[in-house]
Amino acid sequence: MAKRGVKKKEHERLDDKTLGLVVSLLEQEKPITKKEACERLNIRYDTRRLGNIIQEYKDKIEFAKRRRAANRGQPFTDLEIQEMVADYLNGESITKISESLFRSVGIVKKKLSELHLPERTRAPTYFKPDMIPEEAVSESFEVGELVWSARYNAVAEVVKLPSKLNAHQLFVFGKHNEFAYQPWWELGKLEIVKKHNIPVEKFIKTEKSPFNYRID
Repeated sequence: MAKRGVKKKEHERLDDKTLGLVVSLLEQEKPITKKEACERLNIRYDTRRLGNIIQEYKDKIEFAKRRRAANRGQPFTDLEIQEMVADYLNGESITKISESLFRSVGIVKKKLSELHLPERTRAPTYFKPDMIPEEAVSESFEVGELVWSARYNAVAEVVKLPSKLNAHQLFVFGKHNEFAYQPWWELGKLEIVKKHNIPVEKFIKTEKSPFNYRID
């Protein structure tokens, strides 16, 4: 039986794309040598370890295939929705989400649309933010409420309600990790967070040092 849990070294190319290519080259009519396979994966020439790596990859693909087949046509569970919404609002790609849920990209996109989540474009700009879905539009927010910031394309917390400038003071999470000001028409309600009992802790992530995390 092949050894499980092969440890990857930093310089090794053991991503699914490279492994898939190497496996296909090894199984073609005129296969590449195991030495060349190791070179393509940037690993030391070791046929036993190569075999373990390839078997683990094949097991992973087979497991995903079975899970996708089992999920086909089945409704999303509450846990899946929680995971999907949290990952999406935290900036995870739809491709990665579909892989973690063993669902097709198309099905995940459809469900996100049904949940009226804001659409993330690949290249939003500060001065031309994405449109907020009609179902999420509101002129009224509360202090401490989590909202979607279209300008920053991220989850934010309302820190202070607008006064004369008609702009809410926010703390924007994720890679921004900063305070900001935005009018209501650039903010979206995230009622789905409460509706599906998604832990707030999933949305207060930041990519910067905890020492610069937040000062109130």
